[in-house]
Parts: sequence; C-alpha cells; structure tokens
Amino acid sequence: MVSSRRLEPSDANRDAAEAEGGVVARLRPDLVPDDELYGIAWDPIPSLYAEAQMIFDGLHYFNERVSGDLISISSHFNPFQIDTRQINKIPRVYINLLVSTSTLHRAMQGDVSFVRSSALVQRDQDLYQFRIRALQDINHRIGNPDVQTSDSTFMCVLCLLLSTMAQSAYTDWRVHLEGARRIIQLRGGLKKMISQNPFLKPLVAFFMIIDVGAATTTPSSHECMAPATSMALHYWKAETDIFQSILAISAPYPEELFQSLILVNYLRSISGKPELASRRQAGTRMVLAKIRSFNPTEWAARMKGFRGWKRNGDGVEFDISQGTRSLSRTDTQSSSSSPADSPMTTIRSSEISGSHLWLTVGVIYRAAILLYTIRTLILDLPEGKEFLYEDDSTLDIEKLRAQTYEILSRALVPLFHDIDCARRIGKLVFFPVFVCGMETSPDDNERQEFVTRGLQMLGQTMGTFGPISAIDELRRKWAADTAVSEGHRPAGMTSVGPTAPRFKLVFRVPPSALAAGKSAIFAAGAGR
Repeated sequence: MVSSRRLEPSDANRDAAEAEGGVVARLRPDLVPDDELYGIAWDPIPSLYAEAQMIFDGLHYFNERVSGDLISISSHFNPFQIDTRQINKIPRVYINLLVSTSTLHRAMQGDVSFVRSSALVQRDQDLYQFRIRALQDINHRIGNPDVQTSDSTFMCVLCLLLSTMAQSAYTDWRVHLEGARRIIQLRGGLKKMISQNPFLKPLVAFFMIIDVGAATTTPSSHECMAPATSMALHYWKAETDIFQSILAISAPYPEELFQSLILVNYLRSISGKPELASRRQAGTRMVLAKIRSFNPTEWAARMKGFRGWKRNGDGVEFDISQGTRSLSRTDTQSSSSSPADSPMTTIRSSEISGSHLWLTVGVIYRAAILLYTIRTLILDLPEGKEFLYEDDSTLDIEKLRAQTYEILSRALVPLFHDIDCARRIGKLVFFPVFVCGMETSPDDNERQEFVTRGLQMLGQTMGTFGPISAIDELRRKWAADTAVSEGHRPAGMTSVGPTAPRFKLVFRVPPSALAAGKSAIFAAGAGR
C-alpha cells in the first residue's frame, strides 16, 4: 500500500532541479515511502498516463473548438469530429497531428474557459513530440508501397497540410499540397477516388479549396501553377454537383463563382504565352460576364434549404421545401442597390443569420472574385484594354473596380463588429478580406486598419497564423504601392508569394551528438 501522505521536495532538490531546467513536481519527484512496508520509488503521474491524458485532452479540444472552424454552419452535422470511443481504430499518426493542431489553436485563444490539464502544464515539451512522430509516420507511409496512396495516408497528408498552413503561410505547406495531388494522380483522379470511397468528399472539398486558393497568390510563372490550374479545370467531372460540397466547409464559395475562380487562375497561368493571348482575352471577357451575372439574391434563396453535410458524410443535403422559398422584397431590392447602399451596410452583425447570412456571403464573394479578376487579368497585365469592349462598348473597368471595392468593403464591416461575429461568420470570408486589403489604397489608413484588425480577429478565433501572415503581405503591398510615386513599379496581387521571408532554426549541439542530431532532423522530414 502506498501512503497518501503528500511530500514536498526538499529545498536542496528543488534548487538542483531548477538549476538543470527541470520541472520539480514532474521530472524530479521525490520518493514516496511506504511507511508500513518498504520504500518505493513511485511516479505519481506515469508517463503513459500523462500521454493518454494529453491525447484525450487534445481530441476533446479539437472536437469542441477546432472542428467547428472547418464547417460553414456550426449547427450542421460535422463530419470532422472525432469519435473518441473508436480511438483504437484511428491511425496514431492522425491522432498525433490532431493533438499538435489543437495545441496551436489553444495557444492563440487566450480563452480561460478551457483550462489546461496538469499533464499539459507539466509536459509542454512532450507536445512537440506528437508532431515529430507524425512526420516520421507519414514519411514511413509514403515510403511503403502498400499504403502510400491509401485513404488513410491521403487523410493524414491533408491533415498535415492544414496543420502546417495554420502554423504560418511561410512554411513549406506547398510540399504537402503537391504530395496530396500526387496521391490523387496515382489513384486515378478525384472521380475514381470518390467512386471507391464516397466518404472522402469532405476531405476532397478541402483539397479543392486549398488548391484553388493557393493558385490565387501564386505567380503565373511558378512551376506548380500550370499543372495545378489544369487539374482544377477538370474538378467538375469528379461528380455531379461536386462543388456543392464546398458550401459545407469554412470557405463557402458559391458554386458558379468557384468555377469562375478556377477559370481565372487558368487564364493567369497562360498570361505569359503570347501565342495564347487571344484565347486568354476571350476567356477574360467570358468570365467577367459570368461573374457579373451572378445574382446573390437568387443564390441566397436556394441556400435557405441548405442543411450541410449528410449524416453519413456522403455529400451535402438541401431541404427542397425551404430552398424554393423566395427572399423578401426588401432583400431582393437590396441586392441590386447602389454601392453606397450595399445590402449589408444597414444590417447589424446580430441580424446576419439565415437568408441574410447567405445573401451576405453571396454579395461578398461576388465582389471579391470580380475584383480579383479585374486586377489579375486586366489591370496588372501590361497590354491594351481594347479587347474588353468587343462585347460591351460602355464598360468602364476602373469605375467597375471602384464600385465593386466599395460594395466589398462595406459588406465586410458587420462581420467583424465583435469577436463572436468574427468567430461565427468572419471565418467564412478570409479570401475576400485579403482581396479587400490588396485593393485598399496605401493612403486609406482607416480601411487598412479595418482589414488588419479583421485578419487579427480571424487568426485569434481560428487559431491559425495564416491571417497573421496575410497582414505582413498586405503591409508589404501597401509599402510597395507607396513607393510608386518614387518611380517604382506597383506590386501586383499575385506578387506576394515569392517575397515571403524564409526562416532557419539553428541547433547548437556538442560535436559528439552532431550525427545523431542530423539523423533525427532528417528522420522527421525536415532539414531539406
């Protein structure tokens, strides 16, 4: 029998442990003698128990706080939640990634409602081991022909991609994106993958969003741009209404606009080929007309019946009886109002729900993608604009850009009224906020401050450094635009990627441990 009497470490032991950088209560526990039998060296928190506590604590936090950021409407069914009752059936590599992702998310919250467990407080350093193990396991899987293209490997690579992007936009997340693309190609394409396992649709939706979104800030000359945009052109063949699945995740592009964005990225990828100029110009006119014809009011009426993911995860579902209802006359009039009276200008953040939510999303994404198209296919290209007037001789592209920018910036304001609104709704419009920032003039300090504050709120509420990294890029863009008056060329929207700084981690180890240290770093997938 072990005595329940609690013994405090002696001052001498405490000083010695602190001098070695240890945590007294955890790393240097005093012996707990058994007064009736023998003296037993007993660890009050066994290592396996502490690890299990960290795992269940991390998975609980993932379910409660992280998984909700992955879907558009928190009240809908969430296929990304983990069933802890079936934890023995979940690949350990996936568990390691989820725990490390939860740790980062928690660190950015400053939220006292989730008190850290004693195991996490005492063993922070062990949490890094979860990610290292995950990297090692994924490397092992990729090197094993039997599982390198399996569903579980694809799931783990996508989870690693999301986790890496959450740490910073400057990390090598593109390596993981290209890894996922290679798995899809080896599996015979998205259509074959989905036909073999329909329950992969939530993961496929995330891959499509990340792939298309990554292309928006990738230079047209980048080696990955052509294969990525060409692959995206064929997404629609994977399954009928495949783009509807995007509505259920935290970047709910309207289907028509998402297809337009795919086409814009492809047209950008051929902008450096003079022999394809006529094709690009015809495509620019077509996509410009398609985006302008998108009606947010009609789309919001259809979205009234949207119910998110099906319970089995095999696609999304609509309540047809709800979706056929029309918006009110006021809503219909507001969608066609002038830029000065954009539909969201007079709506308080607390009122953005139901039909107003989807109307907001439709208006914002239409404006953002239209601005992106005008900037990247027209204004940033050093060529004449005469080709634009073949279909519409009255088109004033600068006026259209200015009006669209006003609509976007005004529609975003209510979404960042407070931290709760940013958590519920602001998370849906990361790309539009970034586009708004890229279109903000360098002397508009008020809107620069709004965009910066909005991205900071997104970073905090979503537990990711992506929006924080976007702030750095926007500030670099604004500084470059300010330098135009000094004779420098203005920075384009897709010039933000190559200028991102690269960082190095320097490890100081004894010469005798150098070989072992290098082996550990390379085994973890780093040190390239």
